[in-house]
Amino acid sequence: MTLIALIIFGVLLLLITLYIIVYVIYPSSGNNDVLSTMTPLNIKKDIVTSDIVQSTILGTSGSTVMGFFYMLDGDKTTKYSNGFTPIMQVENNWFLEIAPSPSGNNNSAAQLRVQTNDAGQMKQEIIELPPIPKQKWMFIAVLRDGRRFDIIYNNQIVASQILEFYPVVISSPLSIGNSGLSGSVIHVMINNTRLSPTAVERERVAHIDANGTVLEADTIAISFPGLKLFAQCPSGLPCDPVTRPPNSNLLQWKTPYA
Repeated sequence: MTLIALIIFGVLLLLITLYIIVYVIYPSSGNNDVLSTMTPLNIKKDIVTSDIVQSTILGTSGSTVMGFFYMLDGDKTTKYSNGFTPIMQVENNWFLEIAPSPSGNNNSAAQLRVQTNDAGQMKQEIIELPPIPKQKWMFIAVLRDGRRFDIIYNNQIVASQILEFYPVVISSPLSIGNSGLSGSVIHVMINNTRLSPTAVERERVAHIDANGTVLEADTIAISFPGLKLFAQCPSGLPCDPVTRPPNSNLLQWKTPYA
């Protein structure tokens, strides 16, 4: 066999191996990353239009919405009618909300508020959630299957509840952030099915490095099982990681990892 034939055979073998890994062993879950850039939470921002929300999140029997959140102390003078501020919501449908912890510790009380329909009468049903730690990246997933909602923090289901009534279906955009909040969010992903916790965890680890730091959207990252070939700023390359302070102490350090 000639050298050229050996090279062609090797290339074909590599392509076949990659195909088996990507499309057979670890197939795509159909998740759509609708927020691939780091975005501040202090302003409400629509990230998915109402028609896409209708077809992907509301109009199916199940859905998944998940993303990475980094919460900081917000504006404590901002007042809301129920004491909670939405950090992610499908307006008129469900609201993932936080409020300052009554104990004053470094956490934010949290809940999922869902608007349901009782024979034409709108009701608000509350799913209480554990506090969300501040100054720490948290992966939060909202899984829905009919009237059942499961909430995941990082790799753990922290709440699972079947609502008394069915959630309303009113076409609204998916939005993140709000006035009075402080922090960042990235990699908000949606799926028109309720993913399994295993599939959710697979998506989470695909966006973090070995230290649990969220990879930037412009990172070159090849994520085979348990392998990250490149990180945010690979060692030895002339780039500045997001954790590096500015050269001058007169400049504001805006990294979300401070």
